[in-house]
Amino acid sequence: MKKIATILSIAAVVVACNRGEDLSSSAPVDSTSAGVVHYKRSDLPGSVTEMNETFSISAKASGTQLNYTYRGYAKPVDADNTPFNSDDLAAAAIFAVDDVVFVCWHTNGNAGSPLNNTNPYGGSVAAYKLSGIGQYTFMDRVDFPNHDFFKMAAHKNTSTGNIEVFVAGQRDPDNSKYLLAGHYGATVSRVDYDYINDEFFEPSFLELPLPGYAATDIIAASSNYYVLTGNGTGANNGGGLYEVDRTLNNVKKADINNIHDGVALAINPATAVKPGPGNAYSDLWVLDRRANNYHIHKFLGLSSDINTGLSNFSSLSASHSTSVGTISPINYERGDLVWALGPNSFSTDMDSLIIAVGSNGIWEAGTGAAGIHSAVDLGACTGLAYDSGLGVMYYSAGESGMWVLAMGEYANNAGPLVNLYDIVGRFVPPSTVGGISGTIPFNIKDITVYHSRNLALASGDGGVFFVQRDKN
Repeated sequence: MKKIATILSIAAVVVACNRGEDLSSSAPVDSTSAGVVHYKRSDLPGSVTEMNETFSISAKASGTQLNYTYRGYAKPVDADNTPFNSDDLAAAAIFAVDDVVFVCWHTNGNAGSPLNNTNPYGGSVAAYKLSGIGQYTFMDRVDFPNHDFFKMAAHKNTSTGNIEVFVAGQRDPDNSKYLLAGHYGATVSRVDYDYINDEFFEPSFLELPLPGYAATDIIAASSNYYVLTGNGTGANNGGGLYEVDRTLNNVKKADINNIHDGVALAINPATAVKPGPGNAYSDLWVLDRRANNYHIHKFLGLSSDINTGLSNFSSLSASHSTSVGTISPINYERGDLVWALGPNSFSTDMDSLIIAVGSNGIWEAGTGAAGIHSAVDLGACTGLAYDSGLGVMYYSAGESGMWVLAMGEYANNAGPLVNLYDIVGRFVPPSTVGGISGTIPFNIKDITVYHSRNLALASGDGGVFFVQRDKN
């Protein structure tokens, strides 16, 4: 069954938004109607395999050696023991809060764009915990047989004892029956994780349908969440940026006029301050695909009134500068945005906005209009993570594994022979994983760095690897 059965006119979305109609739906969105299936730790033994394999990498000129140890492996969600009628699910994205690492999974077999997947829908959110030095434990998992998930974000709510986990993706429109102009499957969903008892609370499930084919990224800013939608083709059809609150009641504000095919979101940490009346919480950056071009949009100085929760987010206007660059040929792969900010950096080489653009490697946003330019191409790049303490960039290269690049801080400390974007080394796939037969794919899609020296690698249909970097 094709996930995208028909293509409707985006004009319907524009009309609905312009006349101020509610962008929520009257359809039920409780966990039962969404088909949520909850598995406890006792239901899925052996979900994490302990590892203890060390490898070293170093820049050839610097003499600075980095040592890493594989500490754990989470096997893919097994379709044979789930409500999914497809292959095993692939790890799509990772987000860490304190000691808990959340992973969202989706059906595999994507042909170029995840929106062209002809497999049945299937999504899952799992929680793993750093339960000791280098020790990981599978905690809980919820499955969504009518969803696909691509990116995620999470927030710890100390007043409730929950971590609110948000996932961006799509839901089968034939299943959801959402009544919304221009909705072809795009959804943002939330399920809470009780961090005191270490379990998901499935009755907490919330969901909001959006115009468009799929939600491709989500990020928190100005006391709200911003959700990006896209179509995977670069066409001006179904892309938009939506501001929603944590309760997912409705869309508070939207920009549907300037986003063609939304790919990724990023916040500039140098501009981030505590939210409050008149305070700029962050500058929000959007990676947008337009035919054979990638555009970078800036939404400057997002702020939110601490009393009302109302933000100053509005449609992109002439007052916001835009950087534009041409990257051809376009290849429909997922992309990413990350700020490589040093401890005391603002606008130098060591804190550039870095763009992952599929088979074109990584590019820099540079400064001013038309400032996008190529930085380094080591093969397809699907995700980026910056280690601000060490000053290196982790470059996920799909089936080519993961590269480690010298950024400003690392290059400056390593000496004159090491330059920006020099290759420090490449991750060595583990030689063995106890209890797992056959070769495990090392197909890195997404990376997160947390607690300074810990990494989690989403390896697509290869599962998830938990890695610890030694102290230098």
